[in-house]
Amino acid sequence: MVGKGYTQQVGIDFSYTFSPVAKLTIVRVLLCVVAARNWSLLQLDVKNVFLNGDLFEEVYMELPKGYKSANPSLVCKLNKSLYGLKQASRQWFYKFTTTFLSHGFHQSKHDYSLFTIGSGNSLIILLVYVDDIILSGPNVASVQAVQTKLQSLFQLKILGPLKYFLGIEIAKSNRGISLF
Repeated sequence: MVGKGYTQQVGIDFSYTFSPVAKLTIVRVLLCVVAARNWSLLQLDVKNVFLNGDLFEEVYMELPKGYKSANPSLVCKLNKSLYGLKQASRQWFYKFTTTFLSHGFHQSKHDYSLFTIGSGNSLIILLVYVDDIILSGPNVASVQAVQTKLQSLFQLKILGPLKYFLGIEIAKSNRGISLF
């Protein structure tokens, strides 16, 4: 089921649609740090990402085709975001941000898609680009603990070591990281 976002009206069905995404510069800086310090580097994918967002507005939609109802004027009131809604991306990012801030992460003021927790050997860096997450840090056990926490909060696909991100092929070896 997909919402008909093209029928939504500003100020009625939604107020804001902007959602930040990771800057390519931050991705490259993170990869440089990971290469220089030989940290672990994982990629995760959040499944059905836009279904996680909570709606702040009252949004109604027609009953799905094929749904039989004795009353043809019935509509559905959405409690959660759907793909196709104009605010779906923003609501997902809000849910993600508030969830991670409540678990002790700090959000960067330079790139709102960059989150950190801990320091020294227990530092974890998390970078999110819509539904793709890069997770890194010097301690593999700490990175695994954050991955486990993420899995308890959202449905994830564990993609393993980072290989592709934003159209860039990444190859990590003992000699460093190569980008193609």
